[in-house]
Amino acid sequence: MRERRIAVGLGFAAGRRAAASLLTWPGRLRVSLGASRAPAVILVPQDLRTTDPVRADELAAGIFTFAGRTVEAADPFGVTPPSEDWAESLATFSWLRHLRAAGTPEAAEAGRRLVLTWIAAEGRQHPAGRADTVAAERIRAFIGASGLLLTDADQAFYRRFSRSLWRQVRDLEARLPRVPPGKDRLAVLIALVTAALCMSGEEKLLARASRLLGEELQTQILPDGCHVSRHPGIIVGLILDLLPLRQLFPARNATPPAAIVTAVDRMMPMIRFFQLGDGTLARFNGMGPTAIDQVATALVYDDTRGTAPLSAGHGGYERLEAGPAIVLVDAGAPPPARYSGEAHAGCLSFEFSAGRDLIVVNCGVPPILKATWRMDARKTAAHSTVSVANRSMLRIGSGIWSEGLVLSGPGPVTRERRGQTLTARHDGYRGRLGVIHARRLDLAATGDRLAGEDRIEGADQPYVLRFHLHPAVEVIPTEHPQAALLRLPGGDGWRFVANQPVAIEESVALAQAEGPRRAQQIVVAVASSAAVPAVAWAFQKLERPHKRTEPLPEPELPLG
Repeated sequence: MRERRIAVGLGFAAGRRAAASLLTWPGRLRVSLGASRAPAVILVPQDLRTTDPVRADELAAGIFTFAGRTVEAADPFGVTPPSEDWAESLATFSWLRHLRAAGTPEAAEAGRRLVLTWIAAEGRQHPAGRADTVAAERIRAFIGASGLLLTDADQAFYRRFSRSLWRQVRDLEARLPRVPPGKDRLAVLIALVTAALCMSGEEKLLARASRLLGEELQTQILPDGCHVSRHPGIIVGLILDLLPLRQLFPARNATPPAAIVTAVDRMMPMIRFFQLGDGTLARFNGMGPTAIDQVATALVYDDTRGTAPLSAGHGGYERLEAGPAIVLVDAGAPPPARYSGEAHAGCLSFEFSAGRDLIVVNCGVPPILKATWRMDARKTAAHSTVSVANRSMLRIGSGIWSEGLVLSGPGPVTRERRGQTLTARHDGYRGRLGVIHARRLDLAATGDRLAGEDRIEGADQPYVLRFHLHPAVEVIPTEHPQAALLRLPGGDGWRFVANQPVAIEESVALAQAEGPRRAQQIVVAVASSAAVPAVAWAFQKLERPHKRTEPLPEPELPLG
């Protein structure tokens, strides 16, 4: 019944957005049929994302590498795209930043040629370029590269570029009511506010879009700095987008909404919170590979430069830290349904690092072929937690309005923390299987031992503990059926022990920059929770043999 209510509510919300979008059609029709304006770009925002001069040379030479695929073409918009991800990356024009950074006449000429090619192709079937977030990113890319593109350009290019930009802004503005809540809506509003600040004659758009952006940030950024979707990576992208936007307001003698300032201040400490020992962000709830360069750039603007918080109460995460060891735990319920499009069934999963070596991780989300792996990556079995009766703890919708959204799952997660010991329970399996999962984690003060216990309470059900290992970790089976040895890339050895038989099985590390990669997982399977209600386990660091500092005594030679 609860799932039906959520699905119906999602349908009503989608209907309201569709109705609001219909009201904008007369204005969109006037824009498409009438003459467009050619406003001046009067400001160019700073771009905080990393650029690559090699990419600029490749683009100028007609080599387009996106989403792991390469196409060589003078007109990339006229070829059959090798993948949907490639087509979207091309249509965003975010790659213009590489040409902008190069700043050469050849880069400018290549940029103008490609922009004109896209403008000419706009009337053809171009579904990838029509997505709301793709259009938003393209608008910001056009504005960001306008200094390069318009310098020394002829009047014909100036008019075509400016009119195209104006039409794109008008179209995106008209589509705003139908954009669903979440990070996509933030991306569209950031693009509209950027356009309003950087283009002449957009005072009305600035007033409306900046007000809506402030309201969305107030709703979507929780008091502890987590995004309402519980996706760790969203906060990095938002910070890199909002910092330049914040600088544009004084340049136009305008005051930024307070929510923009406070949102950045709240989010900044959470970057450090989600970082493991190697600097990557934990693979929770839709997180893929970490763009280390973007994380480093964002942290440059962290005025506090303090230590990471230990708890994110509103976001539902906990951080245990001792010595060189860090443990990050998902101890929260799934986000509200309308923000749950990327939420994973990983409640009480954890990631564990020792120094710069990652030991236990979740599978995460791949940077390419996302559609292929999307559902498998969201299952409980893809996380370092307990799955019961081979089921996931979330019910994900498949209807017209609920496609990919969470309809049911754990309610509020109860958790208690004392120092570096965390105890938490979730009821995600209670409705369908009649059980509750409780997990206790205890990190030693020296950071060389992580002990845990998983308990299943309620009905008799089979259950499985999974500990997905980072692909760089080598697993060495032992003669003892309840133990395994781990060799880390840095050379340290660790031992995993449990009070039940241990198996080593194949896994896959999805959140790798190069794409999915083979890995291994430690599995503890229990056939009956009535017979074995709890499993105790531990990761223990092994002592390295001490090097002898004194020379060995000289052997006595036999004489005579």
